[in-house]
Amino acid sequence: MKKVLITGVNGLVGTHLLKKCLNEGYQVVGVDLKKGKQLPSNGWEFIQDDLTKPFAIEYLFMNHKFDAVFNCFGVKGSPIRAKQKPVDFLYPSFKINTEIINQCALQNIWLVFVSSVGVYAPAEKFVEDDVWKTLPGEADWFPSWSKRMGEILLDAYKVQYGYDKWSIIRPANIFGKYDDFSGFGTVIASTIKKVAEAKNEIECWGDGSPIRDFVYAGDVADAIIKIYEKQINDTVNFGSGIEISIKEIVDNIVSISNKSLGIKWDKSKPNGDLRRLMDVSKQTNYGILPTTPFKERLKEVYEFYIDSIK
Repeated sequence: MKKVLITGVNGLVGTHLLKKCLNEGYQVVGVDLKKGKQLPSNGWEFIQDDLTKPFAIEYLFMNHKFDAVFNCFGVKGSPIRAKQKPVDFLYPSFKINTEIINQCALQNIWLVFVSSVGVYAPAEKFVEDDVWKTLPGEADWFPSWSKRMGEILLDAYKVQYGYDKWSIIRPANIFGKYDDFSGFGTVIASTIKKVAEAKNEIECWGDGSPIRDFVYAGDVADAIIKIYEKQINDTVNFGSGIEISIKEIVDNIVSISNKSLGIKWDKSKPNGDLRRLMDVSKQTNYGILPTTPFKERLKEVYEFYIDSIK
């Protein structure tokens, strides 16, 4: 039985990944600042710890012999928070990712590093090899470097020490069950909350025209496991291969709710980048494209939220 470490196990991807790993028969150790109610109560080992503490990661690797590490750790926050408190993004990311990469290299452990669509500069389509030809966009400046530095450090270990037992996956915009439905989370989670609570009308930012690429958290988890099992030493996007506008998303959620709601678009609020779409050529070649239709996943998430507030 292979033993894996999942960092950020209480997060959106981490939660899905934990459940899938257990179903696949892995022995799992999960670590996070807290244990969420949505996590399985038994069948795995949970470690509640702050990995920025001195020697926390070293002790973790001393006390366990891992076959693989799935590094889902990340700092959540709005673009406003990222601009106002960039150290909150950069310090923990640099400290934790650096030592996890170091320990995996020292012990020759396979590492799947979960990066982000945020590493890309604004472009019509995001192609893996283009990242290092550009600088991050202004809106993603600090969060982007929190992931870019981990990516380049992996490449550095490959150059200097020949350590190549790693994969980098860059998911598009992630949504799913166990998301942050507080109203301050992703556009899908926030819109689901608005629609569920609305009686007559909802208000949305911008004009709904921006194009995005959304992927379901459970599909990201599946891809992480497949990338590890196939031992893919590469940097791979994880997108849906489908363009969808913010307006289409809002319309779909309203339709799923079976409510008759008006939609007011506040055009005084920013749209953000007009188009953010992943190139899925590599992803297709590796056989890790999502297979479940977007609308079906959206319906699952809406119903999950409704059930959670009953």
